[in-house]
Amino acid sequence: MDEELINKKEQIFDLLIEVDDDLVGRYFDDNSDEMLDDKIEVLTALKEGKQIKDIPKYYDILELLPKEGIWD
Repeated sequence: MDEELINKKEQIFDLLIEVDDDLVGRYFDDNSDEMLDDKIEVLTALKEGKQIKDIPKYYDILELLPKEGIWD
């Protein structure tokens, strides 16, 4: 793993500790190396108290969220 990737993953783990969000807790894939910048952006916004409706990429980072059937 390169240093930049390690730093981003550490930043994400630190943010996850500080963010209390049910959907993030259930559907956030902390093992994935995809969309790291987007994950940091969304988690930072949640930490700052922004509402989900004001975070455009919120649902994009929930990689484990089923694409169909969750709202049925």
